[in-house]
Amino acid sequence: MQQPFIDTDERLDTVPGTDLSLIQKIDGTAFAIDTLLLANFVRFNPDMNFAGDLGSGSGILSFLLKYRKPDLQVTGFEVQDELHELSLRNLELNRKFTGISFEHIDVREIPARMLPESFDLIVSNPPYFPMGNGRLPTRPGRAMARHELNGTLKDFVEAATYLLSYGGKFCLIIPSSRFYEVVEYLKAGNMGLKRLQFIIPKEGEKSHLSLIEAERFYNGKHEPMPNITIHLADGSFSPELKHLFSAGLKVEKNG
Repeated sequence: MQQPFIDTDERLDTVPGTDLSLIQKIDGTAFAIDTLLLANFVRFNPDMNFAGDLGSGSGILSFLLKYRKPDLQVTGFEVQDELHELSLRNLELNRKFTGISFEHIDVREIPARMLPESFDLIVSNPPYFPMGNGRLPTRPGRAMARHELNGTLKDFVEAATYLLSYGGKFCLIIPSSRFYEVVEYLKAGNMGLKRLQFIIPKEGEKSHLSLIEAERFYNGKHEPMPNITIHLADGSFSPELKHLFSAGLKVEKNG
């Protein structure tokens, strides 16, 4: 593989446990453990053909979905010019991954520009913090990635609801402090909670992130999953995280 051009504010990262290499910005928008956990959390149905990634950034989550289910058609949606351009460069860098595209679009504009009910799966690692909550990062890219400057959590849920077909799934990761808020947004869009998994930052601490799977028009009980602990009390990674880093993501064999 020809060595790609790497700008002074970028680096080339290899995703742990895979042979996937991606160019990432070093301004705080590079992928992190939460992205890997979300990619690993997704369960695929055999008849899933079309997946969308809301707020796709550099494309990491889209590539990981494709890595796990090679026959999936994936579309990433990103509003930031720089990150959308970076996702296209990563697509050029990873030419073996066909069936991935990236749209330069604000999630709030999706109903005006996309066909409804055209996806079987939507994933998202949306901005975590509402406007006015916490200190805004000085770097614009990180500010937009972490704070609701270009769409609120409600906007992301509404976009997912619009795009999903009957029985389609929505997988996302959010701060646990916003769990009840997002449940209300899901209910408003006829999305039923199907799976829930809490992430513990360090052994003995409370959950700081939640992995959620919702399904369009699902009315049953949700499946509570065992908590994931990132760090043990001594600061080392937990066995489950070490396994994720070494063995990589679970690849669908029959997908």
